[in-house]
Amino acid sequence: MAFLRSKAAWRVRGELITLGVSTLLTARLELTRGRPETSVDAGSVLEDALDLEERGADFIEVNPGPAVLAGIPPAGEELPRLVPVLRKLGTRLKVPIAVVTANAETARRAADLGASIMHDFTGLAFDRDLGATINETGSALVLGHARGTPDQWPRLAPLTRLAETVSVELRASLLRAHKAGIERRRIVLDPGLEQGKRGSENFVLLRSLGALGPPSQGLQATLAGKRFLVESVRATAAERTAALTVAATLALEAGAHILTVERPESLRDAVGVVDRIYQADEAAAA
Repeated sequence: MAFLRSKAAWRVRGELITLGVSTLLTARLELTRGRPETSVDAGSVLEDALDLEERGADFIEVNPGPAVLAGIPPAGEELPRLVPVLRKLGTRLKVPIAVVTANAETARRAADLGASIMHDFTGLAFDRDLGATINETGSALVLGHARGTPDQWPRLAPLTRLAETVSVELRASLLRAHKAGIERRRIVLDPGLEQGKRGSENFVLLRSLGALGPPSQGLQATLAGKRFLVESVRATAAERTAALTVAATLALEAGAHILTVERPESLRDAVGVVDRIYQADEAAAA
């Protein structure tokens, strides 16, 4: 059976990117690094971002929210962390900058400071003004999926029809985006691994990526910081790299166009092999 990946278009910074030619890698930067009461120094974030860009990141994604299970942070918590960082990144980075937020106020300020992609992990379900803000600023959108809020995730019961439920809810998010005026080519879908999904449920979603949205819709899998990839918190670096590589391969086989990771060089060789397989099969099928 031929190993074929659908093509999709994604408009970022006014340019139309053809997804599916080669895998794109997003590098995520956490501004709290697990300590919600503190913020990472903006200068050190700039150094990290420039290093990630040099190592092959196609996009840099900045997450100003706490990397712990809490409620959705308000703009008043996000902006003091985010603004100093974007002021530095916006003048130095060549690759597009994405910001993780569910708040319209944060999205507007981020766009003013040079961010061109907004990643709303709630699928436009939290802040009813966010869709209109994204449309007005011309930002690209990563439309995510979450069951409830982060503080609720550990208590949620498993879903018996997980992929079908996520698919229905992602398509509802696409409808909200359409009603806000956001054209489909500005949107990439992300199933929200671990965002209200447990253990093996995440592998189900990885294998179901291609069926979660409409045909020819851009697809992203966020693998950065995911605990389900290894069985123990004491896993070695080698075990984590192996698990990440397997998860990335599953996602790409299912149709992912973009992978979000912590270090792009950890996957560059592996995704290069998968891309060559895709390209060879496409050439043979032509």
